[in-house]
Amino acid sequence: MNHLKKLMNYPPIFLSSADSYSDIWDLFFLLFKKNWPEYDGTIYLNTQEKTIQVEGLNIVCTRVGQLGSFGKTFRAGLDQVKSESIILMMIDYFFVGKVVDKKIKEHFEFFQRENLDSLCLTFQPYPNTIQTTNKELIRVLPPAPNVMFSYQIAFWKKKMLREMALPHENPWTSEWFGSRRAEKMNIKLASIASNNNNPIPYNPAGCLHKGKWLHDAVDHLNTFNYNIDFEERGYFREQPRTIMYRLKTKWMIVKDGLKGSYWDLWKKRPVN
Repeated sequence: MNHLKKLMNYPPIFLSSADSYSDIWDLFFLLFKKNWPEYDGTIYLNTQEKTIQVEGLNIVCTRVGQLGSFGKTFRAGLDQVKSESIILMMIDYFFVGKVVDKKIKEHFEFFQRENLDSLCLTFQPYPNTIQTTNKELIRVLPPAPNVMFSYQIAFWKKKMLREMALPHENPWTSEWFGSRRAEKMNIKLASIASNNNNPIPYNPAGCLHKGKWLHDAVDHLNTFNYNIDFEERGYFREQPRTIMYRLKTKWMIVKDGLKGSYWDLWKKRPVN
């Protein structure tokens, strides 16, 4: 009986954010409460110095201080989570519909029973998969060097998630190197099998890009009366991917690689 009870508990949420996003915290939690009223676990909101309290939610603000990089901030906040298993979320993943609470519990039970390292709660185009005992879930297998790790909403073993973001990396380079690390480590990864089965409705692109509002998010939020000043952040406008843009992106990866990501990747060995 105790074992079954453990399986059905909600894992804590690790909500990756920063003080620079504090203007959207209220909106995130408003939509969270509206669309997932059943959740009664702990939400670890990763912050530098600011705090927030929301009635009906157990929010722990990590207040890790000004550490100077995404990777350091991410890891320092993650270290405060008092659980071996977590749900990873990013602050701009606003819920756009009701969470299927029953499915979250079922998938978390599967995650624990199968001793997975991660279970992604949204469909992604993984190139190499096999069916599991649950028709709504698939196992993801290497080779998949570009998609084995992402910051999409997912269950994670905390110690494994920590391996995906090195202290000097930003969100983009940690996904790039993290996918390759996850592949070399042969992590036990499962995922939602199709877009029809996503238990948490949200836009995988997020609501913001480079700190500015994406138009899909604006269109959705404008259907409600939330009194949002979109002009304060402004609207993201896609720029042509010129040769200079591609060179800057490549240099960003190489630079973080030289800071230690290449060496870390070379050292990685299978864990399963």
